[in-house]
Amino acid sequence: MSSNQLKILACIFMLIDHIGAILYGDVLILRIIGRLAFPMFVFFIVEGFTKTRDLTMYFGRLFAFAIVSQFAFSYAFNTSSLNVLYTLALGLFAIYIYSKTNNFIYVLLLGVLAQVADTDYGIFGVILIFLFYIYKDNFKKLTLSFFVAVLAFELAVVLMSLDSIKSWKDIVFEPAFYEPVCLFSLFFIRIYNHKRGANLKYLFYIFYPLHLYVLKLIQVYLF
Repeated sequence: MSSNQLKILACIFMLIDHIGAILYGDVLILRIIGRLAFPMFVFFIVEGFTKTRDLTMYFGRLFAFAIVSQFAFSYAFNTSSLNVLYTLALGLFAIYIYSKTNNFIYVLLLGVLAQVADTDYGIFGVILIFLFYIYKDNFKKLTLSFFVAVLAFELAVVLMSLDSIKSWKDIVFEPAFYEPVCLFSLFFIRIYNHKRGANLKYLFYIFYPLHLYVLKLIQVYLF
């Protein structure tokens, strides 16, 4: 599977997830399938970091599209949280700093910043990018560390949500309950052939805000 085939697949999983989140909140399977998307985008942040010729341009592009996409994200989900591109940008900066200092504390601080700023996936997203970076050449260690990170995230979210859980439905529909499904994204990452494929450089950047606008307009005018 080429780089761009994997990106298209990740976008499809993301679309399915957001169809569930915006249009069909009671169809749990859509949100479950959607868990596969984020680790794929994390993988490409690390790929981009290791292969880009201009890291400053790469970071600037990611941060610029985070700003551009924020209105679509806020409009679609009726939230003041920051979209996932901010998380990816902070994660990119975290592995850059780590590559220069070999000091995990900077990664942790940027993860805390993501959490405090209320970015999508928060500290979990930044830590996951770090794990994908340090274990990029060791799939077994990546799988194990990914598994531990997901369980820790799931436990933390559930514990923080105990006061708001009133029935079994609150537990089942809590995203952390089915977050471990994201581990299956490693299957698609494993069959990546390190070839680029068709030139779809800006696919995700354009698709991300565009599909949020479209789904929200469908919700407003057709539902």
